[in-house]
Amino acid sequence: MPTKPLSIRGVAHPPPQRRGGRANQADLTRAEIDTTNLAGKPLLCEHDHGDRVGTVLASWQGRDGSLRIAANVESASAIAAVRRGEMRGLSLGTAMTLDGNGNVAYRGQEELSICEEGKRPGTWIDTMDGRACHTVACFSKSAAGARTHALGALEMIWFGLGRK
Repeated sequence: MPTKPLSIRGVAHPPPQRRGGRANQADLTRAEIDTTNLAGKPLLCEHDHGDRVGTVLASWQGRDGSLRIAANVESASAIAAVRRGEMRGLSLGTAMTLDGNGNVAYRGQEELSICEEGKRPGTWIDTMDGRACHTVACFSKSAAGARTHALGALEMIWFGLGRK
């Protein structure tokens, strides 16, 4: 009997740097995030093309400028690892074509992976089967810092896992 897929949502790429530029040549600009379409791309485990665990259903630019995704995890072992909190990170597999001087001529998204922790900050699965599983609360005396953000790097609250 086939396993019921686990529906996930999360951040595949954080908002671009406010000052512009890229921390890494594979990082995406706001315009690239806005035009990225990951629908139909494979969902892998740790970028292993021999370990496809699901399918990306959709991608869109989040309100904060991040690249958000919806995907189905279809492998029973991967579903269990995500549910246990072992594989809650997301990592975008970006292929780049370089010109003769080593400059990036083209960036294309090959796949999305679940992983223990993505290299880029804030790239986590935040929703499983429609329920929040990761959120960040930010506290500051300034009005801007007093809001609660969906994702960030200050305080992580893991629902159902009993760890902070």
